[in-house]
This record gives sequence, C-alpha cells and structure tokens, in this order.
Amino acid sequence: MQVLGIKTDLIKPGDDLADKLEKAMNDADLALQDGDILVVSESTLATAEGRLVYLEDVEPSPMARLMAERYEKDPREMQLILEESDQIVGGIPGVVLTLREGFLYPNAGIDNSNAPPGSVVLFPSHPLASARQIRERLGKGRNIAVIIGDSRTHPLRLGCVGVALACAGLDAVEDARGQRDLFGRELKITRKAVADNLVSAAQIVMGEGDEGIPAAIIRDAPLRLSESAEPIPSIPPQDCMYMGALGCGSSPRPYAGGYDALIEQAKEAMKGAYAPYSGFKVGAALLGRSGRIYGAGNIENAASGAGICAERAALARAVASGEKEFLAVAVVGTSDKPVSPCGLCRQSLMEFGEDITVIMSNSAGEAMVAKLSDLLPAAFTGRCINHI
Repeated sequence: MQVLGIKTDLIKPGDDLADKLEKAMNDADLALQDGDILVVSESTLATAEGRLVYLEDVEPSPMARLMAERYEKDPREMQLILEESDQIVGGIPGVVLTLREGFLYPNAGIDNSNAPPGSVVLFPSHPLASARQIRERLGKGRNIAVIIGDSRTHPLRLGCVGVALACAGLDAVEDARGQRDLFGRELKITRKAVADNLVSAAQIVMGEGDEGIPAAIIRDAPLRLSESAEPIPSIPPQDCMYMGALGCGSSPRPYAGGYDALIEQAKEAMKGAYAPYSGFKVGAALLGRSGRIYGAGNIENAASGAGICAERAALARAVASGEKEFLAVAVVGTSDKPVSPCGLCRQSLMEFGEDITVIMSNSAGEAMVAKLSDLLPAAFTGRCINHI
C-alpha cells in the first residue's frame, strides 16, 4: 500500500478545492487511478468553504462567558462552540467536549491551528456532500473513493490518530461479525473502522503542522471500493462504552428549551420568597407526573437553621397534595449565575427519583440543565437501608 502526499498552495476562503487539488496533482505528475482513495483534511475543506471566523467579530453571550470561565476558554470561542455543538458533554481547562451530529468533538470541531492569527476554522458545513462532489469531479470515470479526515485523541493515550468525518465510494465500517478468528471462534461484535484507519495512514504523510500537504492518495489498499455515500455509522451516547462507564454527560449543560413554562412558574414563585436577611431570593417550580406544577419561594429565618429552601418548600407542597412522582424542577435565583440546588435539596428530591430533570436559571434568563442523579451521584437512598 502506498500513501502519496499532495502538496498545494495555501488554501484560502472561496478557493475551488477540487481545482486546487487537481492542479497540485498535475504539478507533481500524479494522476488518480482506479481503486485510489483520496483523503482530504477537514480544516482545508472548511477554509475553502469560507468557514473562517475572526474572533473580533464574535459577541459572546452571558452563557458563553459563564461557560468560558468554567472551562478557561476565550468567551468568543466559547460562543462559537455553543453555536456549533448539539450538546456540551463536559470538559477540562482549555478543552470542551461536545456532541455534534452523533459524534464527539473537542471544541465542536473548531480548529485554531492552520488559521490566520486571531481567527478559527469552524467545522465543514456539509462534509458528506463535499466528499461526494470531490469524488465526482476528480474521478472522471475512474472508480475512486474520497474521505474527509480529521485527527482525534483516544482516551488515556497521548497523541492524535485519524478519524473520518465523511466518505464517498467506500464503506466506512466493515462488519466482521460472523468471521472466524485463528482458533475458529466466531466474531460476535467486531466491526472494522476502515475509513478511520485509512485517515490515520494518510496523516503520517499529511502531518499536523506546516507541511502544506492537505490531501493524500492511498493506493493499493487491501479493500474493495463501493458506491456507498452514506453518513458514517454512530452509536447512541448511552450505548457507548466510554460515555456510559465514565458517566460522561454528567456535567450540567446549556439549557436547550422544553421547560420555558416551568422556568416562568419558578420566576413567579420567586416573587413570594421571604429573604429579609440575605436578600437572596429563590423560586422553584416542581412538575409532577400528573402535569400539575407546585411552586414556592425560599423562606429565611432569624435562626438560620429554621429556614427552608424554595425546592424543599415546593416539594412539601406537592407531597402534601398527594403528588409523589416528579418529572422536572426549575430553580431560579437572584444571582449572577444559574442557581443550583443545595445538598439538602438534592437529597430531598432524590427521595422521589434520580431521573428528575433539574433546570437551573437566574433572573437574567441564563440556564443550565442536568439530571438529578448527575448532581448527586452515588446518593443515599432507601436501597441503602438493609431492611428495605
């Protein structure tokens, strides 16, 4: 198997990428052959698509500023991450792990490298459509495949490996179930990430820095091409070994809607809060499985231990009304950041179900959402008491 790098001029926004690649191949006396696989860098494709954004043109929202502080990011870049991702899974200082179209991407696929100073390159708009188009334009009657590739890290491993974002003319995943191992045992779960492995091979030649090789031809690969041009298969987060075992997604994530009315009920309940000592008013609205909503504000007391939080006040009202199954609770406070239930409130709510959705907001409208079990992992429940 051969890997042949294609060195091009600097790709700029608005460039015709297929033309640029064809010219570079002609200059290097390279020609595509039947069975060749063309791997193209996603950042190069995105640049040609005009997905270059200058950070000075980005106005971060209050939520972006809040998340940027949490993950030690530039608020303007955090704003782009929120816009480009479907869900914030979590993160560490400097990196936010996101879900986008069924795949995990650091920072929503936003690339700082190989971008002009003060700018970033967003994820390509339609990588699958681009792979199909490049295949059609450069194939010219030859049976070739095109892969749009990127690089990722594996859990607990240092360094990057290749990952395919889209491919045309190739089955991205080969199902090896039913085949036999060396000792005749039937393979039960094995699927080969063919496209990812090919991108890894190409990146040895393409590099990650200033090599100026945004594409590579893989020749004589031991596989058959096909007419496939389908999205690369993914699995739901709950079925992912890493996300499931490590509890990924447990961090509160930006609120994406669905409980606006409940938040408004919590704001209304906050108006009735009694907080003469701290001035910190909180309102909670608890949604029962019956569809009824129970709202309450916090009640302070000169003897501080005698006070009660809004969440527990709402819970007491609900239980006194005969409701003991709950779907969600919205909490709103007069704070700069979305207010989160205290430990006592989390424990009190846990008595009635770990799957309760918790929407945490402030009076400015910023909001985060999480499952109760994410806010109180390994909770003490009735199951912990031996005689129950």
